[in-house]
Amino acid sequence: MDKIFVDNLKVECIVGILPFEREKTQPLYVSLELETPLEEAGRTGALEKSIDYALLSEKVKAYIVKRKAGLLEELAVELCDLIEKEFKPVSVKIRLNKPEAVADAKSVGIEIFRKFGVENGN
Repeated sequence: MDKIFVDNLKVECIVGILPFEREKTQPLYVSLELETPLEEAGRTGALEKSIDYALLSEKVKAYIVKRKAGLLEELAVELCDLIEKEFKPVSVKIRLNKPEAVADAKSVGIEIFRKFGVENGN
């Protein structure tokens, strides 16, 4: 299956459950991988036959900033729902990295994968 991806989109946001994480923004890196058929877009040059990764990035970033999530797990599930509804991919993989969460680690985070019912027909 063909894929659209966004790698390490930086979002300055409130995220986390600890008191200090609720007071000040921190960087969150978001990586997305969406399975979707791309042949028609490739043959026609029509963006509407694909997924606009600039628009995808913009919507995801805006949601995260507004949401101010506690757990990464809840944010990832909500982003899956948003992406399914707005962009209708066949599947989505989301990886969320908090580089400042654990002092001795380069980064920590989560990754989830969801496969949706039927192909989106794009």
